[in-house]
Amino acid sequence: MTRKMVWLAGVVGLLGCSSAVTAGDETAIEALLEAKETAWAAADGDAWARDYQADSVVVNLAGSRLLGREANARRHDAVFAGPLAGTELDIAVEQLEMLGDNRALAVAKLTVSEIETMPEGLPDNGDDILRTRMSFLLEQDADEGWQIRFAQNTAVSPY
Repeated sequence: MTRKMVWLAGVVGLLGCSSAVTAGDETAIEALLEAKETAWAAADGDAWARDYQADSVVVNLAGSRLLGREANARRHDAVFAGPLAGTELDIAVEQLEMLGDNRALAVAKLTVSEIETMPEGLPDNGDDILRTRMSFLLEQDADEGWQIRFAQNTAVSPY
């Protein structure tokens, strides 16, 4: 069996174990994602990365892997000071499901508006709005609560 087939079998197995999200978990996860909007508005990379696990992995729009909370924070500081300075972020959760007792999958539409010049390589519909879909694998820890273990952001045009 190839590595890809093993990985796909694992993903299918995780999704096969999904269950209903409790109101408390849904509220906590949505609050965690809403905090991303606040961090974006403040242009604060540390606040953006706060809810990621210390050894989390993020695959960004360029396909780069940000390894760990610190790398995530520094990359967002650069983004906030550079091509997306002064922009606004809106996060709309599309899907939320439990993957066992302490794991959840959240998929959200992210809309970045007020972009002065669309960064090269990103889809530009001529409206200076960046639309992405971001998937988050979250884990709940007794001490830390819900945190993001893995995330992948993908540009979409149009939604």
